[in-house]
Amino acid sequence: MDFDPLSFFTPDSTDGDDHVDTNNGIILRDGDVGGFIPNVDDEGLDEGPLHILDFPQLNRRLPAAVLISLLKLLARNEETNFGKEETLMLDQLLVQRSIDLEDYGFTLQWLRDHGYVKLARCLPDVPFNQDTFQYLNKILSSHFIEDADIAQLTSLRISENCGRTARPQFTRKIIIDHLETPILLNEPALTSDSLGLKTWGSSLVLSELLAKTHEALDIHGEILELGAGTGLVGIALSKLGYEVVLTDLPEILDNLRKNVELNSVDSECHVLDWTDPSSFVEIKGPDVKYTTVVVADPIYSPEHPQWLFRITATYTDSP
Repeated sequence: MDFDPLSFFTPDSTDGDDHVDTNNGIILRDGDVGGFIPNVDDEGLDEGPLHILDFPQLNRRLPAAVLISLLKLLARNEETNFGKEETLMLDQLLVQRSIDLEDYGFTLQWLRDHGYVKLARCLPDVPFNQDTFQYLNKILSSHFIEDADIAQLTSLRISENCGRTARPQFTRKIIIDHLETPILLNEPALTSDSLGLKTWGSSLVLSELLAKTHEALDIHGEILELGAGTGLVGIALSKLGYEVVLTDLPEILDNLRKNVELNSVDSECHVLDWTDPSSFVEIKGPDVKYTTVVVADPIYSPEHPQWLFRITATYTDSP
């Protein structure tokens, strides 16, 4: 039989009256969600990182609803401008995590009643560390794996914390000064040959620069964006009031169009292969020219400088 350190931990359980949880901004009363009674004095509680023993034992006394709520709360926060996270009110966070207030209250109450006070005090913002990984792996080897929702949520939590290439599809929020609304960018799971499905930092730098200085630049007529990727630069220019034609390779275009629609901007999206622009010529004609071409971080192969020079020369009037 495998050694399970959790088997040595037997939490207590108590009953009691109504309780107001001032730390988490929620009031739960006996009868609303079954009571909310702390059974451990919070004073002097260990404030260090969560340990695997701070999570509920994976036995049949653990309600699936509690485990599902915990797995949802462990989801990564919506990313803003490459890692910055917004401070959300409790109700906003619960909506983002698809948890209703009653389920959250029940989870908080159950953790308190069964001795998991340290974890309860972390709610709703449960930190993710190495012990959290261990706990997720234990879920996959427990009877809870038979629950499809738990299996899916556990797998998602593991993959989204294993680096960008392992991370599943998510939405990135970009906030740029001088734009009235944020830009939302869908980023599918990465594959090694689809680098255009990721939003790169250089596109944010260029977007911020254009938003700040565009009025001083001589920009008129349609703008051509080469290698648009997830569309950040082109969408930012569209929000600034310019007509933009966003282009990229065929495998990038579906997601690019999705992001244009997601941000409700009226911009064209077309395939433009720098080595074979025939499909673009069929749509825009052989004589189309642009006075402004934008491109962010386009060089990641030895051939790209020459290709970029040729395609830019083809579609601009400048020598």
